[in-house]
Amino acid sequence: MDNVTTRMSEEEVDLVERLAKARGESRSDAIRQALRRGAREELIRVALQRYQEGEVGMRGAAELAGLTIAEMMAEANDRGVLANYDEADLAEDVEALR
Repeated sequence: MDNVTTRMSEEEVDLVERLAKARGESRSDAIRQALRRGAREELIRVALQRYQEGEVGMRGAAELAGLTIAEMMAEANDRGVLANYDEADLAEDVEALR
């Protein structure tokens, strides 16, 4: 495991300490868990934004977020993201199935 150092405001440290206390774990464990959840959420958000802007298809968004296509589609549906599925996407998916 690598050591990473970061500067945090008093407010951020207080937040982490309250989280650690509430969960009965160390500050380091609380930080790792919060970072894992936050980074995953941010990756999904960025992937869906790029999908909506047409920069990537659903497959590309899923790869960026580290999810399966089905998981990415579920995330898009849960968040009300409209589908940008066109003939090129269909052709790509058909080719991937071959």
